Parts: sequence; C-alpha cells; structure tokens
Amino acid sequence: MTRRRRYRTMIEQLGSILVGFEVVAVFCAGMALFGLRALPPAVALGGTAGFIVLMLASIPLLRRPWGKWFLLALQIGLTLMGLVHGSMWFVGGVFLAAWIYCLRHGIRIDAERAPIIAEYERALAAGEIDETGAPIDGGTRADEAQPGTR
Repeated sequence: MTRRRRYRTMIEQLGSILVGFEVVAVFCAGMALFGLRALPPAVALGGTAGFIVLMLASIPLLRRPWGKWFLLALQIGLTLMGLVHGSMWFVGGVFLAAWIYCLRHGIRIDAERAPIIAEYERALAAGEIDETGAPIDGGTRADEAQPGTR
C-alpha cells in the first residue's frame, strides 16, 4: 500500500507561493542595496543570504501552528528594512499586505474545507471509497463502465 500524501492547508499553499516570489524580490533588493553601497558589502550580501535562508526555512514551518506567525515576523522584518533604504518600505509593505490577505482568506478556506476533508477521511477509513474518492462497494467506477454507456 502506498503512503498517502499529507493534506496541505491553503495557508501552506499560499505561503509557499508568496515566499517563492518574495525570495526573488529579496535577492533583487539585496543586490540593489549592495550596488547602491547603502550597506557594507559583507552586511548587504550576508544579510540578504541570511534572510533568504530564513524565508526558505519558513515554508516547511507553515505546517506548524506557529509557522504562520514566524512568516509574519519575517514580513515585518522585511518591511522594517525601510529604515536602511526607503524603497524597502514599499517592497516590504506589499509583501506584508499580501501575507495578511493570504492568512485571512486561507483560514476561511481551510475552515470551509474541514468538514469535506473529515467526511472524505471517514469514508476512506471505513472502506467506502478509494483514494481517488470513487466508491468501492456497489457503485460502478468510471474506469469499469460498460463500453458505449459513457
């Protein structure tokens, strides 16, 4: 029997997409800070690399209850980089607003999906359906249908 994939919440999915875009933006911002000589080279490049590592580490942490707050803290930290260069207020603010939007709607969608997922898990455990959701007993599965009856 193959191991089923773990269900990923909407917050995990939206967060991983947002972090993917944000890593690119942080890299570009770090290169801009380095090129503008707003910070010493070691600080600009090291800080950028460290922040990117933290952002990438936040993706698997989103499955933990505190993971979304960890990512929120990173978003606030990115916004506070506006103290170093003014354009970072905008960059950080856009990603902070996007994360708050993802949190708000992800929580709502996960709450709406919870009863559906619970019923699927119950039916799967009872042996009423297979992993694709097709009925096992009594029903005719689509791949077993008689020719010409589709």
